[in-house]
Amino acid sequence: MSTRQPARNALRHGLLTHVFALVLASVSFTAAQAAEFTLAAGAGYRRPVAELAGAYEKASGNKVTQIYGHLGQVVAQAREGETVSVVCADRAVIEAAKGLSFASFARLGAGRLVVAYRKGIELKTAADIASPAFARIAIPDQVNAVYGKAGRQYLDRAGLAATIDPRLLAVSTVPQVTSYLVSGEVDAGFINATDALGAAASIGGFVEVEPRYYDPIEIACGILARAAQAPAVAGFAAFLDTEEARAIVRRHGL
Repeated sequence: MSTRQPARNALRHGLLTHVFALVLASVSFTAAQAAEFTLAAGAGYRRPVAELAGAYEKASGNKVTQIYGHLGQVVAQAREGETVSVVCADRAVIEAAKGLSFASFARLGAGRLVVAYRKGIELKTAADIASPAFARIAIPDQVNAVYGKAGRQYLDRAGLAATIDPRLLAVSTVPQVTSYLVSGEVDAGFINATDALGAAASIGGFVEVEPRYYDPIEIACGILARAAQAPAVAGFAAFLDTEEARAIVRRHGL
């Protein structure tokens, strides 16, 4: 038997081992470079924030753990949980929250209050919810949820509170209102344009409330000071200023 064949086999085995080692080293290096941080956001903005986080993960290789809830929960989570690095919600509320220190804010857009309605019924204007046809009207938490507060302001400032309050069904978050609209358990509800657009195929429609009836809502992502220097967090903040991020935000009605 020729001695060349074992030599060739040994050489081939050596080359394959070397290539495998290089691939393994490359994978290990990539994994080592990837980082993870936690983002907490208002439940009413789950759709755009989740898409932003997903796009950033794809572009950077970093991982974004996401937590959603009503604003009171989000603030408490950020204050008590050391792992939270970014908070996305109503800027005025999170900026004023005690126990939170932000290094910077990235503006996502202006929040828009709408009155959405179930299938089989229709609104021409927001004030039409005063009609007896709208027997059950859902509203998010009027103390801690941005659009619950905005809905309360609208009812009070438009002089509709006395008529509508007996019909209100109070829930925690915007997505819960939307869920009740989709199931037909309520006739109308106060939500944001973002959630209304996301659920457009499952509800009857929606009409915007005139902005003069509620305080301006600026939706932003606040970068907590304790995490601002982390590369993955700084990278996310920079990503929010890209055209790709702005296109996502516009598509969701901000």
